Amino acid sequence: MNKEPFFSIVIPCLNEEKSLPLLLQDLVNQTLQDFEVIVVDGNSKDKTVENANKFKKRLPSLSILHSKIRNVSVQRNMGGEAGKGTYLLFNDADNRLPKHFLEGVKYHIGVKPTDMFTTWCLPDSNRRSDKAIATNLNLLTETGLLLGTPGALGAMIGCRRKIFGKIGGFNPKVAFAEDSEFIRHGYRKGYTFSIIREPRYVYSLRRFRKIGTLKLLQKYAILNLKIMTNQEVDQKKEYPMGGEYLEKDDKTTAYFKNLQSVFIKKSPKKSILEKIRALLSLEESDL
Repeated sequence: MNKEPFFSIVIPCLNEEKSLPLLLQDLVNQTLQDFEVIVVDGNSKDKTVENANKFKKRLPSLSILHSKIRNVSVQRNMGGEAGKGTYLLFNDADNRLPKHFLEGVKYHIGVKPTDMFTTWCLPDSNRRSDKAIATNLNLLTETGLLLGTPGALGAMIGCRRKIFGKIGGFNPKVAFAEDSEFIRHGYRKGYTFSIIREPRYVYSLRRFRKIGTLKLLQKYAILNLKIMTNQEVDQKKEYPMGGEYLEKDDKTTAYFKNLQSVFIKKSPKKSILEKIRALLSLEESDL
């Protein structure tokens, strides 16, 4: 009888012929190989499935499922139901993982057992302004947990396989923030949620680049970091558009407004603020 893997890596994808092979190669390179890989394709029109099949020899545990419905929650649920690991680990197809990622995550879970978790992220470039965006994303995760309303990016969510069904999986009817809704639903049921700060996965900002809002996000992220760490903001030089940067992107605007409001409502732990200040000194925008 085959031993159950520790992780079931679930990757929903749609037309990811370029990104998916990079993530699969990262999995090949992992120092910890106690996992299975479940790719759930949403009827891609490119070579996503063909390219995934090329990894069958390098990833013997790889299985490819086909969803008739193009919906990330439906695809995650299909993969979660098929998983046999102790933990399900949901990844976006354009994530990148350092080679010690799975080993590091397993270590943290062993030291501090948890029902659900996420990890901090890194941006997919070395630009200081992109680092500011990643810092904002990590900070939102931290403040949500501080306020008792935890959430996480769907790009990296882990949970015990045995509780996945009890939580109810991801809700296909929720079009936005279905990932955080899953975490909060589990939290309300009494399951624990943890944030692992190291190791970090690489989060792709390509969606923002594609819709042309990345430059605005970079400026807005750094302004928020300054405000939240009690640093002065030059209203004319750094805030020339009166806060109307993202008026055409309501979801992104709401995200950053929520990030700022939670800081106003409840002061974060001193250690978190100190880390933000240290990061911010390295992340001044060169835009």
